[in-house]
Amino acid sequence: MLSTKNCHFGRQSGFTLIELMIVVAIIGTLAAIAIPQYQIYIGKTQATRVINEIGQLRLTVEECLQTGRTTINLGTEECDPHATGSNLIIGGSQVGVVLPNGVGVAQISNPLTSSSSITATVSAQVNPRLAGKKVHWLRTSSGSWGCSSNIEALYLPNFCAYDASL
Repeated sequence: MLSTKNCHFGRQSGFTLIELMIVVAIIGTLAAIAIPQYQIYIGKTQATRVINEIGQLRLTVEECLQTGRTTINLGTEECDPHATGSNLIIGGSQVGVVLPNGVGVAQISNPLTSSSSITATVSAQVNPRLAGKKVHWLRTSSGSWGCSSNIEALYLPNFCAYDASL
């Protein structure tokens, strides 16, 4: 006769294979949702950065227009935009300054007028949906500025309009 007093059945410790598979499936599902959303977020951030970087040149354009300096160049009677190079922009200096490789600056319409513009082309070092797209700031004769871009509207901040014709 067998006695059950001396038989010790070990308790299960750890996770079963099914439980581990469920956890992996949940993590996979979350990753499938989160990674594309993260890529969109990165694209929005990069688009906003380019728009704001070239938007800073509006102040320089306004100052030059106010003081009558309408030619973009380095001379004392000319408008030096003091544009800061960016790795997210393609474009050479308008005033002959040598830029490091992989760095570009926005282009300002030359000569400056009451309806001047600032334009930049987005480099390939960004989200692929932004690469090669243009961002355009246009000054109206009344002195207000408007932003437009051919970057998909999904990536643009609210103050910048989508314009497929750029």
